[in-house]
Amino acid sequence: MNVSVARVALAASLLLALLASSCGEVPTTAPTPEVVASAEAGSTAVAFPAPNETDAAGDDTKGVVLQGRVFGSGPVGVILAHMRPADQTAWFPFATRLAATGKFTVLTFDFRGFGKSNGEKEFDQLDTDLAAAYRYVSEQLGVRTIFLVGASMGGTASLVEAGRLPVAGVVSISSPAQFETLDALRAVQSGVIPRLFIASEDDVPAARSQEQLWANAADPKERQVYPGSAHGTDLFQGDQRFEVEQRIIDFLSSR
Repeated sequence: MNVSVARVALAASLLLALLASSCGEVPTTAPTPEVVASAEAGSTAVAFPAPNETDAAGDDTKGVVLQGRVFGSGPVGVILAHMRPADQTAWFPFATRLAATGKFTVLTFDFRGFGKSNGEKEFDQLDTDLAAAYRYVSEQLGVRTIFLVGASMGGTASLVEAGRLPVAGVVSISSPAQFETLDALRAVQSGVIPRLFIASEDDVPAARSQEQLWANAADPKERQVYPGSAHGTDLFQGDQRFEVEQRIIDFLSSR
């Protein structure tokens, strides 16, 4: 392979990597089976419906059932929305730590088509699924103060739904400014919802999106950039795991 061809191949591979990352399709580190089993033993399995299609009268004609788990029983609700290609288990270690503080009732769940939830993967329904999770925490668990915390596509959905639901705040981790039909860039321009934006400095698409979101977001807002290239819930791995977790816990506890 000559130098010119090699450069073209390298540029193409980098472009594909950037495109994949911006869409949330990046390699992810899953918790070990032992960690998952321990988290499941310390939480409760739940299920709740999410609408899909409605008839002319607005009645559900087709729906899916989302599978989730509830950790803890504190007065403040936290809904953790996962990234792609992960599922809710990516949140289990952090959900366990949040619950251990005694301050939070934490819901993890699988978006439709992911993990144990039925249905097909429908990325234009991420906000619908997140709204269903919010209703479950509010109506079934009786929690009134609720935060949304999302990674990558889950963060985009969280930013959008935070503009529609009465939430106490939202944490966006490595979230695209726009994902499929979801436009977080527009959503963050209004409202007085506290927002915390988190990204890794070398996770280039996410870092660029964070800059866009930060520039467009209304106050109050905070941001945190960490070294490295970890994306989404992979930020909870490695040496800076506890720093990332504590930063989010501080944000949730200060409201």
